[in-house]
Amino acid sequence: MQHLAAVAHGPSPVIDIVFAVGGMVALWCGLSWAFDVRGITTRRAERIHRRNQETWAMGRLGGSPNLFASVGYLRFLGAVMAGAGLLLLVAVYALWHLG
Repeated sequence: MQHLAAVAHGPSPVIDIVFAVGGMVALWCGLSWAFDVRGITTRRAERIHRRNQETWAMGRLGGSPNLFASVGYLRFLGAVMAGAGLLLLVAVYALWHLG
């Protein structure tokens, strides 16, 4: 009976796997946004700006100036996302070594 209790309270590899996959995805997406790989952030900023113009153009001239539609903001967001992914990977490494 004690053996079953020890197995039930042991560390779960599922958490490590979820953190590792999440960290790799966040790191990959963050780096591609931060360094504008294949123009991802430029196209996304244009789409946001175009959508804002269509939404806000009724009664206003030129649409709304929006911080979230700028390439610089999306690159900053990508850098933050890459940092979060790196932090998740460090957490996986620490959890793995703690057992």
